[in-house]
Amino acid sequence: MRRIAFTIAAVCLLGLAAIALQAQTETGQIIGKVTDEKGAVVPGASVTIKSAATGAERTATSGDDGTYIVTNLQPGIYEVTTKGGSFAPSTQRVEITPGARVSLDTPLGIQGVSGTVTITAEGGVAVNTSTQELSNVVSGTQVRELPTITRNPYALVAISGNVNPDNASGRGTGFSINGQRSASTNILLDGGENVDNFTATVGMSIPLDAVGEFRVITSNFSAEYGRASGGIVNVSTRREPMSFMVRCTSSIAFRAWRPLVLTSTRAAIRSRTSRATSSVTR
Repeated sequence: MRRIAFTIAAVCLLGLAAIALQAQTETGQIIGKVTDEKGAVVPGASVTIKSAATGAERTATSGDDGTYIVTNLQPGIYEVTTKGGSFAPSTQRVEITPGARVSLDTPLGIQGVSGTVTITAEGGVAVNTSTQELSNVVSGTQVRELPTITRNPYALVAISGNVNPDNASGRGTGFSINGQRSASTNILLDGGENVDNFTATVGMSIPLDAVGEFRVITSNFSAEYGRASGGIVNVSTRREPMSFMVRCTSSIAFRAWRPLVLTSTRAAIRSRTSRATSSVTR
């Protein structure tokens, strides 16, 4: 009985660990270091990370070496406010993309000097200097503005490097990554695997308007992403429920009123046509 209970407990722990690792693939993290103007570390500094979209806040404190780590950050823009001792507060704006690890150095000045506001954005080709991971970020602006005939968000994988189209097989996202078969691509949606393992295709299709941004990892990715020998396509959905709801409501309203508009327009055209015909007859 003890062996059975131990086995069950071990399986549960492994399952929870797998879920935790899988969730980290969609979120990002900030690895920061707080120093003074001369480069000396500032231990015990208070760091507040606030989401510009939702207003949610996370806090951290720098250690003895002046460093801190904040994990599980949803993709988006964040304001990082750092306060320490008699130093002037500093505010920085940081952009977190899916699966990003952003290094942020914060030099604090003396009181009386206003804090600086900088933007750390990650787009296009990104090289992770800590893990040598090579990837390309397809931003939300590109998703919304680049033309797609089929309105398939996975068609935008084509703008990444080291990618070739593979329309014949119909596997994966339709592209061969890193010279491997298209079936060797692992597709993630908000941190969860989105692959039909029977056909090696996209498990669940997602509308183009629902995509926030996504990252295409072409080489040197870690084992946390699971099965893949070619590449990783990590999709993050949009987190703007109100604006998305307005667009959906507007679309539904247009579809509801469209028949009435067409009917009234046709009636007006017929009325004008009959009047013109009667005047010509006279």
